Amino acid sequence: MTTRGWKALGAVAVLLGGGIVRPPSAEACGGPVCDPAKVRVPLPPDAVVPANVPALVMLPFPVYGKELETLRLRTEDGADVEATLLPGPHWSGLVVPAAPLVLGAHYRLEAHDLCGGFPQEPGTAETSFTAGPAVTLPAASGTLRAEPEQQATFQVWGGSTCSVGVEGRTVTLGFTPAPELVPFLPWVHWTLEVDGKTWATAPHGAVDAAGNVMPPNRFAYAHDLLIVYSVCRVLPDEPAPSDQGLPPGRHVATLRPVLEQSGTPLPPMEVSFELACPKQEPAPAPDVEPEDLRDGCSQAGGGLAAFGLLATLRLWRRRS
Repeated sequence: MTTRGWKALGAVAVLLGGGIVRPPSAEACGGPVCDPAKVRVPLPPDAVVPANVPALVMLPFPVYGKELETLRLRTEDGADVEATLLPGPHWSGLVVPAAPLVLGAHYRLEAHDLCGGFPQEPGTAETSFTAGPAVTLPAASGTLRAEPEQQATFQVWGGSTCSVGVEGRTVTLGFTPAPELVPFLPWVHWTLEVDGKTWATAPHGAVDAAGNVMPPNRFAYAHDLLIVYSVCRVLPDEPAPSDQGLPPGRHVATLRPVLEQSGTPLPPMEVSFELACPKQEPAPAPDVEPEDLRDGCSQAGGGLAAFGLLATLRLWRRRS
């Protein structure tokens, strides 16, 4: 099913951590009320995690009223590992180990009784990993660059419909993570600011070691983390989008990574870029045929001029 042109199904109240909040406008387009399969740890299979990782993350969590106490960090044989449980950004649950993990030991990060009280059966999320050698926490972030501006047709997300087709100018930002940041990327969340204002955010694990960004969940994230744009023209038969993007002109983008529970802040990265919608050509003047000029005011004006000249000559003769 395509999301283009979906109509809003209504704003759905979502229970998060016992409170009622209204989701982003794009979420009104649909999506599951509660799906245990969407709960995940941002790790690949057979992952190796630095033993000194500041915090482990499960997304999204707490889920629809579930408490953090349903999160568990356990050893391979099922013994609980002492840890502090904290709510984190992007609806995440954070598990902060009380001590460094044991090198070479196998662990499981678990969440139970997910979506309990909803029509479906409660579910479970579980991810296994191995503790690797401790490494120095990163103090560098990487580099940010702006690719050449492009003319493109794309979807603008959010508003009264799921998306609107537009034509505009886009700039893709290229990010290369610092090597020391790579082992901790699953635990980093992101904010992109443009001219000091938040343009996009992305959850933990959204950026890989090559600087590629995972496609966002459009129910929660209307903007891609590393793509900026200006809307120049709405496609035919499409409503005007509520989001016009950035105004044409020169801008400064700032990418801010945050490593969860790290005592060493990561430095932001900046790059400037420009967006310029093509200027609309003025409407051409209507063509005027030469015959129209001969049959119109020019002929009448010529006759009047000749009549005036004859009258002047007659007056001159009388005086002489």
